[in-house]
Amino acid sequence: MRFQGVTISQGPITSNIFISYRREDSAAYAGRVSDQLGEILGPNRVFMDVENISPGQNFAQAIDQTIDGCQTMLVIVGPRWKAILLDRISNEHEDYVRHEIESALTRKVKVIPVIVGGAASGELSGLPPALAELSFHQAFEIRDDSFREDCDRLAQSLGLIPVRRWRRAAILSGAAIAVLLFALLSMYGINSWRRQRQAGSAVMQLVTTSQTQIKLGEYEAAYRSGKQAAKLDPANSAVLNQQADAAMSWLEHYSVAGGENVNIEEIAAGQLAELMGVLDGAFSRTNEKGPRAADILAHIGWAHWLNQHIAEKEFGSAAEDSFRRAIAIEPTNVYANSMLGNWLLQNNKDFDEAVKCFAIALATGRERALVRSLQLGGLLYNDAAGAPVEAIKVLNDMRKSGEYLADGYRARFLSTDFNPVYSDEFMNSVLTAVPPDEDWKTYLWLDTGTSTSDPVGRQLKRDFIWARLLELQGKKPEAIAAYTALKAKLASAQMDGRIAAHVADALTRLTTLSGRSTFCVSFLS
Repeated sequence: MRFQGVTISQGPITSNIFISYRREDSAAYAGRVSDQLGEILGPNRVFMDVENISPGQNFAQAIDQTIDGCQTMLVIVGPRWKAILLDRISNEHEDYVRHEIESALTRKVKVIPVIVGGAASGELSGLPPALAELSFHQAFEIRDDSFREDCDRLAQSLGLIPVRRWRRAAILSGAAIAVLLFALLSMYGINSWRRQRQAGSAVMQLVTTSQTQIKLGEYEAAYRSGKQAAKLDPANSAVLNQQADAAMSWLEHYSVAGGENVNIEEIAAGQLAELMGVLDGAFSRTNEKGPRAADILAHIGWAHWLNQHIAEKEFGSAAEDSFRRAIAIEPTNVYANSMLGNWLLQNNKDFDEAVKCFAIALATGRERALVRSLQLGGLLYNDAAGAPVEAIKVLNDMRKSGEYLADGYRARFLSTDFNPVYSDEFMNSVLTAVPPDEDWKTYLWLDTGTSTSDPVGRQLKRDFIWARLLELQGKKPEAIAAYTALKAKLASAQMDGRIAAHVADALTRLTTLSGRSTFCVSFLS
């Protein structure tokens, strides 16, 4: 572990700022904060990690001694800070980060939580009793888009004088001091120090770039940036974790572009083999325990499925086995449940189990767009008996909750589910999947979001759906009027296709009591 400019040996360290962080959660951010504050205050006033502990020296004691010499502790809190804390408590693992914070709170050191990486304020709620006081300390947020400015504001809020002020005075004192200082620094290997610092800065920049690329949807590029960072610092677990995160994001949105003389299968096979290798390593670092282990294992299963589905390089149950192992580790894991649900639908397996898997995934409230994509993709063109009805239920829920639906999905579901070319039985099962008023709103929601070169045909189809919904509600006079008006429109447009046949059958059915009764019993009971 690195500590800029100080060697722990015996006695307290006179650092001003102690930076507490978790490598698995915020190492990249902690390094940047340390660099920025080091530039402002001087590197000897910023303590980040422990290095060169004397053989046999107690690690916890060394931390306590260091904190004794600090005025301020900055607790760097990323998106997974609390989850890691609770996981280590539940598994009774040694947690030096927890020890650092408890020690600082006990010694009445000024403790400031620093929120990074878009973490939520909830990371500081519901903490164990020994850390509960931390939630009452005023937090400070450092954002990606104003990192340097936020660090400057943090230094000012601490009442510390930036090193830039006295540096100018030192330069004005004369060239002799500058020459002497340069000689001394050279003697102690400043060139080596500078190279290390530059290398560390390059790694952190690549990690930040990878995170930004994921947010922008540039998933393959994000993986390449993470891979480059891992090559520069292969022993840094935070860097390796970022590479794994980028690999998982790429797998979630994986596709291969084809063309003439392009072997898609071979390209996919090479890429997927590389991604699986990275995730295998990441999984081993989790000791096969906890939510992250389940996340990674689910994505390994997805890579196996893609390798079978796209690359055509493997067969068997590797994908399903990985999904189910991930669920055994974390039963509500959003990735494992949604990916298993999609796999079940695409392979015509247990339909009811697939529906339950998606219900579990949606209940987590996480990764909703991904879950919906896997859910709709599995239901589209699915031949299972309950697939059309389930699709309408899903689309109706998405409409009511204001979720985004791509135009491609709108057009496909209109053509596969709300299509008058199908039988009366099929149409009525779709139109009774949800309450009639909701079914109508969902149909319009789908239809309004798509373009058409045949506005007349679109309106005739709408009129038919509306008339059929009236009939299904038992509103006989209104349904007869709607069908009669539609029949006239069809005659005027000289259309005598499937809709015209449905309309003729409906009018016959509705004007015949026995026929109407049979229809209502068949589709509404």
